[in-house]
Amino acid sequence: MNQRSINCAFFMFTAAIISTCMGLMIYFSGFEHEARNAKNIFIAIVIVLFFQLLIAEPIKLMLIALDMSIWPRSMPKYRKYQDEEDNNVEEYNRLNFLKRRLRAMRVQTLITERYRNETLTQEYRIIAQDLFLYGKYFLILIGLVLVSRDDLMYYNTHRLEKLLMYNHSSYIGLKEVYHLNQLFDFVQSSLIDAFSYDANDTGVNSWVHSTQTKMVSVVRLRQLRLAEEHMGWNDPEFTDQPYMPDWQLPYYHMLYAQKYWRIYEPWIPLVEKNFASRVLLNFNHVGKFQNYPELKGYVALLARQKANSMKILEFLTETHWLTYNTSAVFLDFTLYNVDSDMFSVCTLRVEQTPFGGIIPDVYCDSIELVDDVLQTGYVTLFVLLIYVIVLLQFMHAFLVQLWYQPGRLRSMWNKLDLIIIVLNVAMIGVVVTRTTIVAAMLKRLEGTNKLDFLDFRKPGRLLALANILTGFLICATTLRLWKVMQFAKVFQIFTKTLYLAWKALAITALAITIILMAFGIAFVTINGNNSSHFIRPVTSVVTSICFSFGFMSEIKPNDLFHGGKYLGIAMYAALGFVISVLLINVFVTLIHDYFTAAKSIGDAKFRRQITFLEFLRVEFYSVHRFFHNLPFIKKKYKRNNRTVAENIQRILAERDRQHILKQRSTRSIFSSVKTVEVEKDEDTLQAEYRERIEHICAISKILTIQIEILERVIFDEVTDDKKSKQRRRSQRPQENDQPPGPQDDKPSNKYDSFV
Repeated sequence: MNQRSINCAFFMFTAAIISTCMGLMIYFSGFEHEARNAKNIFIAIVIVLFFQLLIAEPIKLMLIALDMSIWPRSMPKYRKYQDEEDNNVEEYNRLNFLKRRLRAMRVQTLITERYRNETLTQEYRIIAQDLFLYGKYFLILIGLVLVSRDDLMYYNTHRLEKLLMYNHSSYIGLKEVYHLNQLFDFVQSSLIDAFSYDANDTGVNSWVHSTQTKMVSVVRLRQLRLAEEHMGWNDPEFTDQPYMPDWQLPYYHMLYAQKYWRIYEPWIPLVEKNFASRVLLNFNHVGKFQNYPELKGYVALLARQKANSMKILEFLTETHWLTYNTSAVFLDFTLYNVDSDMFSVCTLRVEQTPFGGIIPDVYCDSIELVDDVLQTGYVTLFVLLIYVIVLLQFMHAFLVQLWYQPGRLRSMWNKLDLIIIVLNVAMIGVVVTRTTIVAAMLKRLEGTNKLDFLDFRKPGRLLALANILTGFLICATTLRLWKVMQFAKVFQIFTKTLYLAWKALAITALAITIILMAFGIAFVTINGNNSSHFIRPVTSVVTSICFSFGFMSEIKPNDLFHGGKYLGIAMYAALGFVISVLLINVFVTLIHDYFTAAKSIGDAKFRRQITFLEFLRVEFYSVHRFFHNLPFIKKKYKRNNRTVAENIQRILAERDRQHILKQRSTRSIFSSVKTVEVEKDEDTLQAEYRERIEHICAISKILTIQIEILERVIFDEVTDDKKSKQRRRSQRPQENDQPPGPQDDKPSNKYDSFV
């Protein structure tokens, strides 16, 4: 047994002893933690390891480099490399050389002339590295998306929209409010009476439909008022002028207004001073009738106690807070479900039209804001840890490549890598910012009074932004995998096809866009006043695209019949036939033609080069051989009461029969397609001939080496061992030299006498 085998056996024996002792200690001594303590230990270990690898190690190496650069002469000279003692070095004889030569020749049989294309091999090596890097990053990114999704959010949002929109036994729904004067009745019924209060009236309330659902903070009423009469498609102008109660002018500031600020606040325009709110909430609500800004209007807050809320409603009713000039009213509040640890940010909108009616709408967003690490599952923590590690590897590979070759940043694929890194950093920054804002809001909620409104839309917007960045990140990573997949012949041909056909594809896409725009404008003109799917041009174009590509669950034929039944049928048929059949078929036909041309050009080239799987088989030959030699994978020869010649003949006949059947099936399927037969040229035939000669020569060398090894094992192994022992004995210092006895002349075994 050589030294390497002895060391391996010693290591396995030591590892088995340590593992057994640790297992017995854990089993018999009750080595067990609670879930909270186990997660604390796990998080502490991860933080320490990341601090060691990302902060401590770079600082240590920087100090060492600084020390060596400042005081290089004062450092002692390093010892030159010295060989180990002869007793620890393994004897290297002819037999060992032959064994290594045999292993090398077995691999040499796989490396034919096609494998010696250094340019192609280097390209495949880079693709293999990129495939491993981007593949595992893409998989862990998908896993991160899966563990962060919660099905309860959809059901909670759907339930809230139904409960707030429609009537129920205990209160009315927003859909039953037909005039603006009925809005305060809805607020009293659905947002005050629907929440039960305790006997002490401390403001702790729960919903009548869900006792575990609590209202966080208070309800905010915000209205937008038109500055002047508005007509047309452009956005209207909303007033921001301060008023006295009952919308009286002129406005003047009273000295005691700060003491009775709740009386004057509904008449003072909203001025947002928070920077985070100006950044995250400075958008427009897209309403059914028109768009409304979020940071404008006049605000009135309800109280956390039922009696005080009723007084505020009475005051607003008596002072005519809602009038004919009110354009829209928003009801903002936040619910918290204790069981599911989920916030529900609700925005109820009522739009007043110039015709006297109103348009109600309910928007609810279910989000998880309190991300407690100790309440997170082990699978989620493990996926997050792997995501951070893979992201660091990805950034390290990109920065090292850019450090040594800065010019590679001009490549579009490297720019896409930079975009992926920026998106990751932005997503992590958004998540950290959201956590900080939520922690500050919850801390404020602990000491807040009964008249403060906490706007949980800001962390909700940040969470939505993080989800959007994750979607773009998956899209960019998928596009980056396109470059990695260039090892496959299909991707290479398709890439070449797109490059050759970009003009025709651009013309086709432009024609599809023009026809869709034409249909969208025509539908808006004819049916826009009678169907919500065609009320605006953008909505009409989106509806036409969805219908053309098969998404027909919302649109119905009756939506197109408002300009006449026959005209609607004609446009319905044209929309479904021209776009989804004719133009898409033209697109597919162009792709098919270019695929045929690219295949006829590229067959000869691809036949003379190795594939990516063949490269991996040779590059990772040890891994392939390990899996190939597994007991449940390795195929054993079964004789089946036949000779070897009969089995070989039977296998060859079966292969010929399958080849004939495959040709017949291919000919029957593609009988209408004119295939291009590319005959083998002289270079291909010569290359195949040289490969066969190399293979035969390699097998001959393997047989020669095996025969020599057999001779060495049978005749020379014992002699070589005896000579090596005598040589070591002669080199060893001897204290008592004695002449050899008569027993030393006897052969040690039967082979010594033969030699």
